[in-house]
Amino acid sequence: MIDAADPATADALASLYDAGALRVPPWMALTTALASVRPDGLGATIAWLVAHQAELERAYADGGAAPLAVAALPPGMQYQPELGYLDRARDDHALRDRYLFADLVGQQSFTQAAIYAITGKALGPRHAELLDAFATANLLLDRRAWPMAVTRRVAARGGGVGAAVMAGVAMMGSEVVAGAAAADCARFLERCRAATAAGRTVADVVAEALARREKVRGFGRPAVGPDERVPVIEDLLRRYGRADLPFVTLLRAADDAFAAAKGLRSTAAAWAAAILLDFDLTAAQVHAVSNHWVMAAVFAQAVYADERGVIEPRPAARVEPARPPARAHGGGGEMSKCATNQRLMSTVSEK
Repeated sequence: MIDAADPATADALASLYDAGALRVPPWMALTTALASVRPDGLGATIAWLVAHQAELERAYADGGAAPLAVAALPPGMQYQPELGYLDRARDDHALRDRYLFADLVGQQSFTQAAIYAITGKALGPRHAELLDAFATANLLLDRRAWPMAVTRRVAARGGGVGAAVMAGVAMMGSEVVAGAAAADCARFLERCRAATAAGRTVADVVAEALARREKVRGFGRPAVGPDERVPVIEDLLRRYGRADLPFVTLLRAADDAFAAAKGLRSTAAAWAAAILLDFDLTAAQVHAVSNHWVMAAVFAQAVYADERGVIEPRPAARVEPARPPARAHGGGGEMSKCATNQRLMSTVSEK
């Protein structure tokens, strides 16, 4: 029985118990605990682990010693209606208001089912096709991208796919990459919509943000320059008849205002925000769907590096010592004769 003074610690110990039951490696199990506590700073993180070491070890050991059972959540986290559950009477899995086998398998694409699971929005086939195309345009595997680099470091050293993916996902906790950046831009675009509804302009909102030195994610790409995905995304929106919807229109106005004031141009994160807001998603849903797309790239990088490991350095090529040049008079032997003959032939050719 887990008993802790505060809910965050209780959740942390419960997660460690579950990790112990599943034999999750201890260092990975600790991240499940820290996700609930989220100490402020590395020093505070270490201090919390040290202060709770005995409790953490006991929870992990108790989970490993207990008979395997389904995970338990406190009553306050058991929602009605539930997001999903195994309905044994039907031998099917409920998902929101539908059932996987009866309503989705063979009738909906994975994109449609995944968006429905994350957001509760039911997309038609053409809308799902657009989001598929957008996700494909964002399937970026460049090893210099931060989540990709961290994923490769772990996988190439033999850490395994699971650990490598975990490391890559942790990098997506940054405010400036992946879903977090798109969600931040979504909130900014919602502010722009409220301002225009009140008779103000998007340029006004941008000017105020810049005056406050506010960082608005989705504009500017300092590390690698202009975002090459944007023209492709704009072409997709034209082809699917969604180029003039409200949030896309607001984004264009914000793009022009940021460019005029600071030379900053929009990135794919901003376009993800606008496109998904025009599907009536919330900022939190924008965050989740955007990270859902990026996960494919993280898994690909993990497998690629896991298969290849670290390239062993090649032995340096043996360099033959330089031979002394032939002498012009005496002592040169055949080398001197050869050099003299070459000079004579050259002279004849020039004449």
